[in-house]
Amino acid sequence: MTTILRLKRSRVTFRALEPACEILLAGGVVSAPTESFYGLMALADRERALERLHALKGGRGKDHAFLLLVDCYDRVKAYAQEIPPEAERLMETFWPGLLTILFKAQSGLHPAILGGKKNTVGLRLDSAPVSPALVRMADRAVTGTSANPSGRPPATDAATVIGYFGDGVDYVIDCGSTRGGLPSTVVDISKTPFSIQREGAVLSADLDKVLSPARVLRPSDAS
Repeated sequence: MTTILRLKRSRVTFRALEPACEILLAGGVVSAPTESFYGLMALADRERALERLHALKGGRGKDHAFLLLVDCYDRVKAYAQEIPPEAERLMETFWPGLLTILFKAQSGLHPAILGGKKNTVGLRLDSAPVSPALVRMADRAVTGTSANPSGRPPATDAATVIGYFGDGVDYVIDCGSTRGGLPSTVVDISKTPFSIQREGAVLSADLDKVLSPARVLRPSDAS
């Protein structure tokens, strides 16, 4: 049976989140609000939990990677082979926020995080308080995939999460409704030219202020 914790965002503390962290460490799945939507969170090194995420999402190909949420810049080093200067500028400008950056991945990460044969890992630092706290407590990143089955709208409240998944999620942290809107923009800086893999909340014009436009491929540039 799913446990629901109703918690004001101003009351998000390590102590309040201890039960959720224990579930994550035991290989469970937690749903909690991010800046835009509710997410499905599992620890990056818990294989069974990652497999459960694939089943919960339904219809999602194995080559579609789960992005990871981190708690600080230093955490990136645990998952990325290198942090180019352009990535540092992106993080300084848009984190915390709705920008996912694809890095060359460290070896040994689960295929669900890498996305099939790709050797990249997507990382983001969220502005909502829950995921950074859970990552700090567990000392490892959590997944940040949106809480919805494939083809359904992302959940913006806990009731929708329960309606979608029922007891498929072990623990739901209910902090009220999220703002919804566009998902995170995804930028691949693992090779040059860089590329925008998904256009979202961070606009191309804003990226151009940080990256040289001539070095960034956009979806419309694909042949």
